[in-house]
Amino acid sequence: MKYILAAMVGAASALSEIESAFLGYITQFGKSYSTMAEYEHRLAQFAQKHSFINGHNASEESYKLGHNKFSDWTQEEYEAILTYKPEMYKPDNFVQLESQPILGAVDYRNGSCLNAVQDQGQCGSCWAFSATASMETAYCQAHGSLGKYAEQELVDCVKLCFGCNGGNAALAWNYLKTHAEMTEASYPYTARDGTCQYSSSNNTGVNATATNNVTPNDPAAMKTALDTTIMSVAIQANQLSFQLYSSGIFTNTNCGTQLDHATNVVGWGTSGSMDYWIMRNSWGQSWGENGYMRLEIVAGAGLCGIQMQPQFPTTN
Repeated sequence: MKYILAAMVGAASALSEIESAFLGYITQFGKSYSTMAEYEHRLAQFAQKHSFINGHNASEESYKLGHNKFSDWTQEEYEAILTYKPEMYKPDNFVQLESQPILGAVDYRNGSCLNAVQDQGQCGSCWAFSATASMETAYCQAHGSLGKYAEQELVDCVKLCFGCNGGNAALAWNYLKTHAEMTEASYPYTARDGTCQYSSSNNTGVNATATNNVTPNDPAAMKTALDTTIMSVAIQANQLSFQLYSSGIFTNTNCGTQLDHATNVVGWGTSGSMDYWIMRNSWGQSWGENGYMRLEIVAGAGLCGIQMQPQFPTTN
């Protein structure tokens, strides 16, 4: 029988500040725990995050942290969904790009070729979400029609990847050279590994034709690529400052370059004298700025390694 937390709300004034905040968190994020032991375990995780958030936000930082669905997770649970496989990245061809972007700052959220942010859940399928978003936008940019393709097809059917245990966008696009995209409606996302249900007769006919690798560690090349389409990128995401990001321009130079998570860069902009990437995540719209993060553009590998492995597909 589930431990009923609602009965405690009326007595919240007698609780500690931490536990009162935790009760509000439970209500906001629809959490429930089956035992008192589980409740206390999750409260302990929340308390650690709560202290970290308050300490950070009291400083003069350009970005703020806040509670999200991860606030009651252990670090081990969180890292279990960080399954990008950087060693699978095969940069065998680089696109030749002009040294300066033509369009200037760009934000694909303002156009008609980007779907809403989704949530990968507790499946380590970030690579499939990154690959799918890039395919959707690339096809739309070329043909003017935005489809919603099936991440679950990639999770179940790309045998060179590991489903919920990780993969790489380039291997997904390699699969899509010989297997067309299915729609999400015909192949719904389940957030778990399944048996491949690919249909050669019930698909969109959309294929990948090439993987285009953007010159690594080169912000100018990435800006130029954004004149054409969005990119799949990889980052290190295991730090608390990334996990709990809420708003503002992320400027943490200590978040690392050990790539463990796949996302997309969907634009760039300028705030004062600071340029920033607009990064799209797959952790739902309650994370960050409605599912997005802005990261300061710096030289070299970029914050969290975001400039190390940029790539995008070409479609038929």
